[in-house]
Amino acid sequence: MKNVFILALLLFSLLSYGQDCNTQAANKPSTWGRSPDSFQDGGVFTPRKPASLDITKTKSNLGKTEAWINNRLKGFTGAKLDNQNSYFFDPLDFVADKNEEHNYGKAFYMATGMKGYSYNIMRFFAYYCYDNKLPLFTEDESGSSIKVIFNNVFASPLCADVDLFKVNGNRAFKIFEKDHTNGRFDFYDLRAKYTGDDIYTSYTEIIIVRNSDKPVFIPITRKEYLEQMLQDIDTYKTKQRDFLNNFYETQIKEFEREIGIYKANDKQFTAEKEAKRRKAFNENVNPEKLAKDLAKLEEEVNGGRQVITEYLGKPQEWLNRGFNSFYPWSFEKYTPLGVKKYLDGLDTFTESREDRTRTEVVYINPAYYDRSGSGDVPQLIAVVVTKGRYPHMLKVSALLKEPGALAPLEAIVNPAKSTSPWPSNKE
Repeated sequence: MKNVFILALLLFSLLSYGQDCNTQAANKPSTWGRSPDSFQDGGVFTPRKPASLDITKTKSNLGKTEAWINNRLKGFTGAKLDNQNSYFFDPLDFVADKNEEHNYGKAFYMATGMKGYSYNIMRFFAYYCYDNKLPLFTEDESGSSIKVIFNNVFASPLCADVDLFKVNGNRAFKIFEKDHTNGRFDFYDLRAKYTGDDIYTSYTEIIIVRNSDKPVFIPITRKEYLEQMLQDIDTYKTKQRDFLNNFYETQIKEFEREIGIYKANDKQFTAEKEAKRRKAFNENVNPEKLAKDLAKLEEEVNGGRQVITEYLGKPQEWLNRGFNSFYPWSFEKYTPLGVKKYLDGLDTFTESREDRTRTEVVYINPAYYDRSGSGDVPQLIAVVVTKGRYPHMLKVSALLKEPGALAPLEAIVNPAKSTSPWPSNKE
């Protein structure tokens, strides 16, 4: 028996010796680790749970998620694995905090009334070689992961501009277009094709697991947004008019302050010097110039409003379509040319959907989330698979698409029944 073991060991060594370094890296069995749980407390992340916090239900669901990930990755090779839970609490306690994770919670609360969220993350630290030569190395920082988020769709790369715009009183934002739906699973494939690379076009995949047949997002029509633009353009005019008036008054006050300083400190300062300075200042800052600037603003805004009104007269088929981005008011004024350029470009794309995932503007379906429930009740799960250009993440993607692979997650948000279109073959 001992001889058989030695023979097997020698055979394994010979096979390994005959493999190039990249192959050995891809086939190296994973080692497993676990980082301490992370808690948001007073605007600070800490591994210590606040004494007043009850995480019993949340921890139980995250435990099920962790078990699911671990089960999916049995026998995995190509990367060291590390798991962690993170908990986020009442977003209203952290309004002034600039941390992105906190802001996701605040924005989500403002859109849904749902407080708090949590996630479990499995990080992959790739094994790799330099120039396909030994020795093997392990990444110091993870560039790939599976992140399973409870309830908060904003805490994923699926949504953008989540706290900037409103349409008809609803918080509007961009999401990537859905690739397909299967039962209560919505699949998103974030693609960006590079020349000569057909393998790593898909850099992130997101799977939404719903607890009902209701859609999570409602697309906003062009008609709705054009009507909102008419309100936005008036808001823009008011702000710009106030800015011009305030800027004019501030320049005058600042000039008078400087004149006062000169008079107090410059013994050579004369009435002639003051008159010369006033003349130069008044050439650039005067009531006539302010009036011209205000008149130009009025003309631009009226022209932009007229263009919007004209497009509201387009056929219903065009008005009922969605659109992929907001008017870039922070970069362009509401001029007739700028508005027309934006509206004419709604149906112009430089790349196909296969080469780059498109976006659409939506709001959260008010009928989806049950706002009477507490934040630790799972109503939705978002699975974010950050793949980048890692070969080992191609294996992960395939594992998640096996029949029944997502059934344990569906059971968490649908405890009464499973609507999975695939029978579970891996528990």
